[in-house]
Amino acid sequence: MAVFAHPDDEIGAAGTLALHAQKGDRVMLVWMTRGELASQFGDTPEEEVARVREGHGAYVAGLIGAEHRFLPFQDTFLTGGREEALALARLMAEFRPDAVVTWDPMDVHPDHRATHRAVLSALKLCRIPKLVGEAHRKPVRLFHYPREDLARPWVYVDTTPTQEVAEAVFSFYQAFYRWPFTLEDFRARRRLLGQRAGVRFAEAFQTEAPLALPGLGFGPR
Repeated sequence: MAVFAHPDDEIGAAGTLALHAQKGDRVMLVWMTRGELASQFGDTPEEEVARVREGHGAYVAGLIGAEHRFLPFQDTFLTGGREEALALARLMAEFRPDAVVTWDPMDVHPDHRATHRAVLSALKLCRIPKLVGEAHRKPVRLFHYPREDLARPWVYVDTTPTQEVAEAVFSFYQAFYRWPFTLEDFRARRRLLGQRAGVRFAEAFQTEAPLALPGLGFGPR
């Protein structure tokens, strides 16, 4: 399961999610909001922006081979509080993930930080039957986008087999939003991560759970 605040937040994990989907794992993309306040849309009404971005999420999930859900929270209103965590916990109890990928805890965007907090709480709440029904008590490894200033183990995933999928996801958003950074910029970053891991292309995460838990398709390098 990957949990993010807005559609397009998932770009940095697209190759890893596609890798798991290609291996036959169930993969779910979850967005806390529909990203209706995106500035690139100018004065377009929020509901229209939300409709477009929901379509983006569905399309990208299809590229990756993932299921997807949008939770009913408002863009820029996330707090990481109980209501958000409980909605996630119920989804986790239903989906029963082995691993969760999310934003890092110190990102500049408040919705990103709040998403991280909601995920942390949800991983506890999903263990309580009175809150979620059938509890999900299997150990879950939590991964988030990496930061050089966080002293937590880095995990590199060899995404060479799914580089084309990751590029398709990036190119879709880049073409729509006309971002100034290019596909070659995107490749260069992934090559750099790959060099660190001894592979051609890689994505990187940090883990907040012990690295000893087996069988989840991630590996420290």
